[in-house]
Amino acid sequence: PCITRSSSITSSCRRMTSSSTTPDLLQIPPLVLIGDKELMTPCETIELDPNNLKGCLEMLKQSQKHYGGIGIAACQVGWRARVFCMGIDESDAAAKDRYPGAPDFPYQIWINPTIEATPEKGTSWFWEGCLSVPGMRGWVERPNAIKICGWNENGVHVEAELDGLPARVAQHEFDHLDGILFPQRALHGTLLPVPAFQAQENWDDDFPTHGARKTKPGSFSLEK
Repeated sequence: PCITRSSSITSSCRRMTSSSTTPDLLQIPPLVLIGDKELMTPCETIELDPNNLKGCLEMLKQSQKHYGGIGIAACQVGWRARVFCMGIDESDAAAKDRYPGAPDFPYQIWINPTIEATPEKGTSWFWEGCLSVPGMRGWVERPNAIKICGWNENGVHVEAELDGLPARVAQHEFDHLDGILFPQRALHGTLLPVPAFQAQENWDDDFPTHGARKTKPGSFSLEK
């Protein structure tokens, strides 16, 4: 089961946010980038207190929208809690631009989550990117489906079975909670600058792999 600890981590977040929970008054923290020791260190579980967490969780959602992400972990904006937010809809123009083929899925908050892969559903490959690793993508294999449990923004325990893009994003954000970034998961030799994808049709047939060559950002491949 998921566990909770002291409120010190949440207190640090509350100091980062405005006294108001109105989205347009919230302070959006700067992104923490790859290499920062705080980003590369496992995060802490937190106490479940919806009233104290409200401003922090709204800050996290607004930060995701501000920076154009499909998901964001609390540690990416300096809140070292085991919390992440994910989701995308028609209002997320910047996220749609980063992942043109990404389908919409509902916004959701996960607090102190645990994840279990569903092995019988197999794995797939995807060009992953990250707000904390700007300008790069990597070819990453992950399970197609997972079971996730945790608490939502109302302090209610929830469980879900996810597949496709929500499962991929949840695993990516969950890695952040353990101090792991996608370059550590990417197939060797497949970390590429984002501008290279503008000429993907000109890549060599097997560069960097056959499956990767044929797959556009935001789409999945069953082939390595």
